[in-house]
Amino acid sequence: MADQGRVISISMSATGGIPKYTQESIAVGAEGVEGDHHAGPINKHKKTGDPEPNHRQVTVVSEEVVQDLNARLGIDIKPGDLAENVLVGGLGDLTQFEAGDRLELGGDVVLEVTGHNRPCDLIRKYHPDLVEEIAGKRGLATVVAATGTVRVGDACIAIKGESTSD
Repeated sequence: MADQGRVISISMSATGGIPKYTQESIAVGAEGVEGDHHAGPINKHKKTGDPEPNHRQVTVVSEEVVQDLNARLGIDIKPGDLAENVLVGGLGDLTQFEAGDRLELGGDVVLEVTGHNRPCDLIRKYHPDLVEEIAGKRGLATVVAATGTVRVGDACIAIKGESTSD
């Protein structure tokens, strides 16, 4: 695994669904990307039962995975199309990350990996087989460990096994 990559694109949307819209920079607060639908302390996707903590405050996707899918499926997924907040390059397909690993973005923001993100059925609009093709490589669900601003072109440093969460 490469230890350092870079931020290729950053995206957000005040509403759910796809796509998210690219930005030059985003403010990352204690509960996610400020102004983004997925930010907040509670999981907005859980519709029944007791509320549960939001373990997907910021979503990170691999540029290499997007490029591979575009080439293999003959499609044109653009930044934000997979509802990612951060598109990173240079860290491979991100499958090597485990819960508790961290990503430092731009020297300020630190994201802690909570798990791998499952593909959403909405992405079938780009290709009928996309959910199956991206399974296991849909990127990382993360929570915010340190706040700040992320900009396109910032360094993205992988920090293995540094969790401080309970």
